[in-house]
This record gives sequence, structure tokens and C-alpha cells, in this order.
Amino acid sequence: MNWFRHLVFAAVYVALALVVALTLPLSVGGMDGHTALLFGIAILTFGGLLHEFWARQDERSRLESRIWDLEAVAEEMRLELDALRGHSGALPADPPEVAAVLSEARVLERLAHRLPASGPRPAAGPDAGPLFAPQPLPADPDAVLDHVRTALRTDHVDIFLQPVVSLPQRKHRYYELFSRIRAGVDADGKPRYMLPEQYLGVAAEAGLIATIDNLLLFRCIQLLRETEKRHQNVGFFCNISAATLNDAAFMREFVTYMGQSPNLATKLVFELSQDDLMQGGLFATGFLDGLRRLGFHFSMDQVVSLDLDWNELARHEIRFVKLDAARLLDPDSRFADPRAVRELRQQLDRNNIDLIVEKVETEAQLLELLDLYIDFGQGYLFGEPRLAKKQTAG
Repeated sequence: MNWFRHLVFAAVYVALALVVALTLPLSVGGMDGHTALLFGIAILTFGGLLHEFWARQDERSRLESRIWDLEAVAEEMRLELDALRGHSGALPADPPEVAAVLSEARVLERLAHRLPASGPRPAAGPDAGPLFAPQPLPADPDAVLDHVRTALRTDHVDIFLQPVVSLPQRKHRYYELFSRIRAGVDADGKPRYMLPEQYLGVAAEAGLIATIDNLLLFRCIQLLRETEKRHQNVGFFCNISAATLNDAAFMREFVTYMGQSPNLATKLVFELSQDDLMQGGLFATGFLDGLRRLGFHFSMDQVVSLDLDWNELARHEIRFVKLDAARLLDPDSRFADPRAVRELRQQLDRNNIDLIVEKVETEAQLLELLDLYIDFGQGYLFGEPRLAKKQTAG
């Protein structure tokens, strides 16, 4: 029953009540105005109750009809999925969204199996602040490992975002994602977090680093989808480790899944340490090239040496390099000579690699860095790490 039918029905019994209240004293001898008013109120009340009953019945009928429709759709989907399973896992070309959903389900199923068995990457992350002050932990590595496993099973691994801004405009272009494991609460009831160095070693020995990476990766994909819906032109840096890239089974599932959403790949930057990139044999495995062909770019952080083959890095889509602000501004470093900075910038520019300066904390640091024509900046000056929420753009 639509709003017009509601309006007509209500108008009928309201008009009837008014007519009775006004005309009854005139048409019935001895009927006073108060008694006629009571009759009118009674008719109005009865009409309202009848109206409500009618509305409820109508709503119930519509809900039952909707349930029948949904059950029919569910049955059709069940039959379609049964048919898909009968094709040895091959997905039809007609509905790509079905292929994407099934692919994602397989990857998430793999993650679900990992959790009971046992920022970005815990070893790296933005500048530490009060939120991430070291928390007291048991000295026993087994106890620390139990804490990490419990946090994974109970969803006590939180995801944080920190902006990466273009300079000198300070416009938010990217967000770096990193994970932190909760370590209790403070006196005000706010969560406190473990630093990576407090649990990295035992987590790596137990094979949990890849699991933490994978959870972070899929949270990153969720955020990318949200920004796509809002038409926000922003990308994400997601730290991963060599352990994740060397997990052949997981990477095959992930590549299949991301192949269904090529528009997301161009906005996701994988960040790896220099040690993982140069010592882990990742170029030889071909995993980076497989991701590169899907449109992914890469960033190198924790840079120790700058004596690199920048041409080779560019061929493998290394498009960002991160250096600490303190390192660039150290009067005793190689960059104390402005010519060294210019030479580095020329090498990066020739290979289409952008320089991101991390841990920028003061305006004085920023003024010195702007003289060096830095591409991007990151640090507490531009925004502290915040818990990941649906709204990400600022």
C-alpha cells in the first residue's frame, strides 16, 4: 500500500469522524455536542486501528514476497556455483564478478587456515611516537609468541595509516599502511601497542610474518575499494616481506584475484626493504615481474647503500625510494655536499624513481628539504599514524 492509498484511507475516516461529530446533534433529537464528539472520537480511533492493521498486513505481504524472491535468487546462485565447481575450477568468461568473488574466497580461506595453526611488515614503519612506546612484555620468547598468536586469533592486530604528501603542496597523495599488535591498555583505557622489535624475531621464527603481511594486504585492498567508490585519487603503500613473496601458493591465488581488479593494482605500492630486494633473490624468482605485469609498483625502504644499479631497479618497477630526513640533513653524511644530493636526484629522475623523505618532524627540517627539491614527504609534521577507518582521504 503506497503513500497515496494511506492518505486516502486516513482522509476517509477522519472526514467521517468530523461529519459525525458535527452533524449528529442536528440529526438526532436530544443529542448534545459532547456526546456527538465522543462518537466522532470513537470513529477516529476505530479508523486508526483499522488503518494500522491494514498497513501491517500489507507490509507483511510485501516482506513475504521479498523473501520468496531472495530465496529464488539464492537457489539460482547455489545452482550456478554447483555448476562452476563441476568445471574443474574454471570460471566462465561471462560474469567476471563471480570469478573475482570466488578468487577472493580462496585467498581468504587460505588465510583462515593459517591463523589457528599458529607495520606494514613489523620490521618497518613510521616514526615511533607515544602511541607506540615500548610496552612491558614477558622475557620468555614462548610467552611473546603466545601473545602474538592470541592477537591474530582474536583480531587484536590494528591497521594504521600515515599520509605521504607531495612537496611543496603537502597534498595527501598516498597512505602508508602498517600493522601493530595490541599490548593492553593505558590508565585511560586506550589501547597500547607493541613495537616490532619486541616480537619480530619470535614471529619470524614461527612463520607468522607472512600471515601478518597477508592480513595487512587484504585490509589495504578493502581501503582501495572504498576510495574507488568515493572517486578518491589516492594510493597505498603496503609493506610486505620476502616471506610473503616467496609463498608461491599464496602469491598465485593473489595474482589470480588481482587479475580481476586491474584498476586496483595501479594504486597499490608494495614496499620492501633493501635487504629483501637485493639479498633475497626476488628478482630471480620472477614474482616481482609477475606483479609488475599486473600494474603494481614497488618502493624500497630501509636503504643502507645507495650504490645501486638504478636502471635494473627501474626495470622491475621500483618507483619509490625512502630515506630518513635525518640522514639527508646530517652534516657529517655524504649529503652534506649539495652536489651529492643533486647527483642522487639526477639518477632517480633518469629512471623515473621518486624520492620520499621519511620522519619529517619539524618545519625547520622541511625548509632544508625543500631546498633539495624532494618529491614526497612523510612524518609527524604531515600527519601522525591513525587507526584505519572508512574515511581515508583528507
